[in-house]
Amino acid sequence: MSSDSVSYSDKVVDVIFEAILSNRLNPGIKLSEIALQEEFDLSRSTIREGFSKLVNMGVLVHKKNQGVRVVLPSEEQTKKIYQARKTIESGIILILVDKYIQGQLDMGDVDNLIANEKQLHASEQFAKFTRMSCDFHVSLAELCGNQYLVESLKPLIPLSALAASIYADQDSNFCSFDEHKDMVSSIKSKDSDRAVRTIITHLDHCVQSLDFGIETKQKTNFSHIFNQSSNAQLN
Repeated sequence: MSSDSVSYSDKVVDVIFEAILSNRLNPGIKLSEIALQEEFDLSRSTIREGFSKLVNMGVLVHKKNQGVRVVLPSEEQTKKIYQARKTIESGIILILVDKYIQGQLDMGDVDNLIANEKQLHASEQFAKFTRMSCDFHVSLAELCGNQYLVESLKPLIPLSALAASIYADQDSNFCSFDEHKDMVSSIKSKDSDRAVRTIITHLDHCVQSLDFGIETKQKTNFSHIFNQSSNAQLN
């Protein structure tokens, strides 16, 4: 497999995921390899590889004789995702507090991420904001140096972003960057109890900000939903 093929399949992942987070691809919609091959002017194997990566992320689901569809996480599934995240991220933040106490933790990059989140929100780039806000948690986890915890968290992050794209709106204050600042502050306070309370409260607020009563569209015509700027990302 060539590096070009991997590169283009990763770009396909980014463009499709951004379309999902922007609600241009609705939950339940069936994706066609042939249609997207024509849309992106890429090989079918590259599109298929992108689909496979999105299936591994949990954003798409492949069922025999039914093709590939965008996942629709239920209220129960979403709450279980966040229940798992609370367990994992509580452990992560305890490690980070300990590392900070020992002078082994530089929070500069995390502070920059929060600033970028704020900028994206202010410029109303809500799909990118949602993804970056969720990815913030992976970036924080990677600082703990425990790959087992990081790999446990990673599969839950795209599913969290997907749930937000379905059940949250721009006014819902989902995954607040202000609360991210509080999380960083709690680590710097060297107070383990406060740090755990902060992450638990933040994740609870994420779920509370979601409106599971929203009527979701199950079908849509996805032809030409990818705008010129999205297609430009593939070139």
